[in-house]
Amino acid sequence: MTNIVTLNYTLTGDNVVNTTIDGGETLLDADIVIANPIEFSNVWTHHLLNRNSLPNSTAERIRSIFLSRKNELWTLLENGKVLIVLLTPAKAARADTTTYSGNEYITNYDFLPSAKEFLLQSLTPGKSSIANSILLTNQKHLFSQYFKAFKTELEYSAYLDFDGPENSDYFLVNRSNRPVGFSLSAGNGQIIFLPPAKTNDFKKLIGVLSSCCSKYLAEHEETPPPNWVSDFQLHGESEYEKQLQEINDKIDQLLSEQKKVEESKHNLTKFKGLLYGQGFELENLVMEFFRMIGFTADNRKQDDLEHDIVFESKEGKGIAEIEGKDNDSIHIGKLDQLNRAVDEDFELTSSYPQGILIGNHYRLHKPETRKDPFTEKVLIVAKKKNFGLLTTMEMYSAIEKFLKNPSDEKFLLDCRQKILNTHGEIIRLT
Repeated sequence: MTNIVTLNYTLTGDNVVNTTIDGGETLLDADIVIANPIEFSNVWTHHLLNRNSLPNSTAERIRSIFLSRKNELWTLLENGKVLIVLLTPAKAARADTTTYSGNEYITNYDFLPSAKEFLLQSLTPGKSSIANSILLTNQKHLFSQYFKAFKTELEYSAYLDFDGPENSDYFLVNRSNRPVGFSLSAGNGQIIFLPPAKTNDFKKLIGVLSSCCSKYLAEHEETPPPNWVSDFQLHGESEYEKQLQEINDKIDQLLSEQKKVEESKHNLTKFKGLLYGQGFELENLVMEFFRMIGFTADNRKQDDLEHDIVFESKEGKGIAEIEGKDNDSIHIGKLDQLNRAVDEDFELTSSYPQGILIGNHYRLHKPETRKDPFTEKVLIVAKKKNFGLLTTMEMYSAIEKFLKNPSDEKFLLDCRQKILNTHGEIIRLT
């Protein structure tokens, strides 16, 4: 009897275990694993409420979940088993820090033990628009029976963005000859990517999938070594184990060094987010910029008051409100909010701080193609209120200049003074 374990894909039938990407059930007893990646993003979506990236601890925990499943699947494939992946669009979440491999993003395909990079480079979202939109190009493929059994119920939601090659492993294509079903060898096993079948006839689905895999599984069935085999050791085996341990120790040391370098790189390159960020992500980068040039800076949350950033140095104190716009200049609404923030601070301290409106205008456009950062109404009101206007592009330019000469205290002082003493105009730091 064929044993099936599903990941985020519910099937009802004999010898079927349903679990999730972060579930407790092992995959190691399966002959066939069916994975539904579109649901895997559930492990991170609720962590992104009011955030643009995952906290370090959360990201590491999620990476560990995917790595654990990846290792289990590789063991299965090495033992000649079959992984069926329902081909769905890629989803990703950005992590606060990179990994050993330099990856900044976690994706719903990180569980794959093989071919992940190939897949993500070509995988494109796109749904079937007509009935019978999928064609079978290889009648002899292991899973041709799957197509024949469910051809009227198959719909694709993603495809590989290249012409289906003559390679017989690409056995299902859409009407534009883009692959929507294909197979890859991995270890001694097979990874099969399929468009999902919209059916509630689980008995039929289980029967068809088991039948498709039966011949392959029979050909690759091996007896796993029992535990007592470890009591036997061949001459020279221990020497290989010693060499492997020495190599692993070197790898651990290199990975540790690599992680430190990657963290240092991330702490530098994250400031590129000043050119395209918005929301909490942008606020945090602006706060770090203020600290870099010599201000103390923090969010103020006191009773009913909440300001984006309050910053201070011996030269003076200011309050900044921050906004990013996808395809527009910064409008008057955020300036009204800044005006209220300055008045509220005066009520607390009996002293007016300098108000600064910080904008990341046209954030999705290349900097050299962006139009005016602030609307005409913002310029008029800022002059009337003596508020300063600052773009995150200008902040990025200041960071570039500072990094070339980190000991230039005069430049940092000039930045602080310009931010605090530019009234009714756009602040130029460089």
